[in-house]
Amino acid sequence: MAYQSESLISQAREIREASAVSQRALSERAGLTQSHISQIESGKMEPGLSSFIDMTRALDLELMLVPKKLVPAVLGLVKAQATPDMHIHAGQPNDKRFARAERLVKKMKQLYGSSADLDRIEETLRFLRRVNLSDQEMQLVRELIARLERYKASAQAAPIFRDIAQNLQRLRNSTAHAAPSEPRPAYSLDDGDVNA
Repeated sequence: MAYQSESLISQAREIREASAVSQRALSERAGLTQSHISQIESGKMEPGLSSFIDMTRALDLELMLVPKKLVPAVLGLVKAQATPDMHIHAGQPNDKRFARAERLVKKMKQLYGSSADLDRIEETLRFLRRVNLSDQEMQLVRELIARLERYKASAQAAPIFRDIAQNLQRLRNSTAHAAPSEPRPAYSLDDGDVNA
């Protein structure tokens, strides 16, 4: 698979999985075979543009060309308009970390059963994934995820899960209820970009 398409295919697969859509269901929606989708997602086959467009539209996504300097503005608008039922993948470097943490929580729920703390961790991670976190806030999330990974195999980890859930919840609350700072423009034009 070409490096350029690898990221797009990975994002489409993550959105399909997060939406709980099977490859078979996607194949029916997109008019492609399940085998074709499997080969594309596993990197064994480079998708044609029309096949990829069919796949993404079946996931309720739209591909479009955006001028490079307007990408931050478009990503900002998409994130601002996202609702909880949308599975937005803005291509941020931390998205993979959040996705891995969410998969870890699901695996832990399968091993130990669901708990209020694991449910809260999962819900808070989903919220924080869509928020523009500062470097310091992201460092805290990384530390909590690392702690979660460290104690994933321990049946006595319930107090640790509770502590992680409380710390993530505090971060979520401080992010959601932070005092508004001076508004920042979604994008800015450089001096020479009058006709942009």
